[in-house]
Amino acid sequence: MAFMAGHIVPGLMRKQIIGWIGHLAYVVCFSILSIVLLAWVIHEVLVADFIMLWPFAVWQVYCTLGLMLPACILWASAILQPCPLSIGRKNGFDPDRPGINAFCRHPLLLGVFLWGLGHVLSNGDLVAVIFFCGSAVFALVGFVRMEKIRMRDMSQTEISQVLAGTRRFSPAALLHGAIGPADIGLGVLIYAGLITAHEYVIGISPLGALGVPSILGLLGG
Repeated sequence: MAFMAGHIVPGLMRKQIIGWIGHLAYVVCFSILSIVLLAWVIHEVLVADFIMLWPFAVWQVYCTLGLMLPACILWASAILQPCPLSIGRKNGFDPDRPGINAFCRHPLLLGVFLWGLGHVLSNGDLVAVIFFCGSAVFALVGFVRMEKIRMRDMSQTEISQVLAGTRRFSPAALLHGAIGPADIGLGVLIYAGLITAHEYVIGISPLGALGVPSILGLLGG
């Protein structure tokens, strides 16, 4: 609830807060708040009582890793490409070349959905399932919520142009260059970084669960 409130309340008071501190300060403060709240929630999930819903199996890790790669590529797309109706850079959008927006207007949120879905499979305890399912649902709700927030600052002409060339979800656009080589390259780097950091930040090695030596193990640490 605290995590959701930390996103909903600033969103509802966005104009007032920006009027007080400016847009850049709002983005920086909101980002820091989101990171702090997410770290706190993850910590609480890790230390909560374990109530198993289903047993662990190696195939679950493969599913999680399989979903995390496209999630990372989507996050990279949200970083490199403008996303006028979602979280990310809103400047520089070309209606004639919508890029990732032709596939999904909300690549970062879709990536969060895949992250949540993937981690539900490999964390079969009650608290983790509640957290990851909640995160996935929260991301989907954000599709509509973010569009409303961004459209407040756009003219009707701008809204019509953006909506005409973008979709909430259209897989066919992947065949027409919605995701480029740079998105894939950065996504793979994010993916590798998360896998490497996971053991040291969360305390669990995804590769170790598959019998692959950790980085420390390979270095003799």
